[in-house]
Amino acid sequence: MTRPLSIMNVKAQYDGEDLGASEGLLVAVARLLDPLAEGEALELISENPTVSDDLRIWCRRAGHRFAGATGENGKSILVVERGRVRRTLADRAEWGIRMPMRGETIDMRDWQVGRHAAIEDEAPSGGSLAPRNADIEEGAASIEFSIRKRTDVWANAISELYEQATSSQWVGARDIPWQALAPLDDEVERAVCQIMTFLAENEYAALYVPARFIGQIHPHFTEAALFLSTVMVDEARHIEVFTKRALANGGGLGIASASTQLSLASLLEPRDFSTASFLLSVLGEGTFLDLLAFLEDHAPERATREICRRARQDETRHVKFGISHAKYAIEADANAARRFGSAVEARAEFLKSVSGVGALIEESLIIYSGGGMSPSSLRAGTKRVAELYETMHTNRVKRLTAAGFGIDQADHMSRLHTPNFM
Repeated sequence: MTRPLSIMNVKAQYDGEDLGASEGLLVAVARLLDPLAEGEALELISENPTVSDDLRIWCRRAGHRFAGATGENGKSILVVERGRVRRTLADRAEWGIRMPMRGETIDMRDWQVGRHAAIEDEAPSGGSLAPRNADIEEGAASIEFSIRKRTDVWANAISELYEQATSSQWVGARDIPWQALAPLDDEVERAVCQIMTFLAENEYAALYVPARFIGQIHPHFTEAALFLSTVMVDEARHIEVFTKRALANGGGLGIASASTQLSLASLLEPRDFSTASFLLSVLGEGTFLDLLAFLEDHAPERATREICRRARQDETRHVKFGISHAKYAIEADANAARRFGSAVEARAEFLKSVSGVGALIEESLIIYSGGGMSPSSLRAGTKRVAELYETMHTNRVKRLTAAGFGIDQADHMSRLHTPNFM
């Protein structure tokens, strides 16, 4: 069979058998032409007598050249020469780049391969809703994102924390032993309900702070956006189980105090993510970890203990991210530590009218940890709460030094932190 072009010009071949142009043959033709250079050719073998005419028409529309056809024994050899027109106004994608496997899984920690591995200090302007360094066709819509610098959102541990978060999700309706709830002493139940209300209040702030920023993060830093989405899922689940616990055993929701609401409202003030994350995750949620551990240790029954245990595990990830991000920002930007310190000072000044954690919460913590209102219970609870405050301060200092602050500055900032914990 005589070929219509020199075989040296043919760079791809396809046997379409009896497939018609409208039955998918043109899909194969278009795909096989895409990687060819202008002037290179595709050789198509076909048993369908209508393909020759259909292919001529398609070539005129698609910007390629129908270079000729020969045929014998019921088969045709048709050659299409690649034109200069491209189907998309973008470079061809990478090929042959594989992520390594971790056993039977692939992990975000390993997905920085090929062009996707190139993470710039500043995302390119004219952003798009596309994976990092994907080819974007010319003329695509340009979307502006206000968080475009790596120092504004990055943490070196972020991929590992994302994998931990996605593998550790739990269900509030199923994974808490709600069936273990039983009537408690009225004052203890009242204390539980007030504390659960307080915890839910704090978690609303922890939900809404990342929600304010996630849509501003350039997809170039997609790991940050994805991790913060897991934080929001965690906080939503915490609000769910804290509220359920307040309602489930007959006590009902407690009081949302004015001082708590004032303290939490101040977390919504920072305009930049780094400062908001520092105040929320390093100081606030860090202190929250100690509170949850305290509540887990002194829980009056299994359901409350499990709620606090699971919430504490989630919050540990959030705090690790906050510390890792603060450390990254401080190491990359000499002004970051000063900015964080000023934010702590400004918040302390704003909250100077708040002198303590609030009577209802402190009383509830005393009764909760003491196990009741007998003199011995109140004495024990009062001592335990005082020790909790010292533990909170000690651990805040440790977290602040881990983030990159000197010991004296860390001690000063810890003592300025709001007495409402978050």
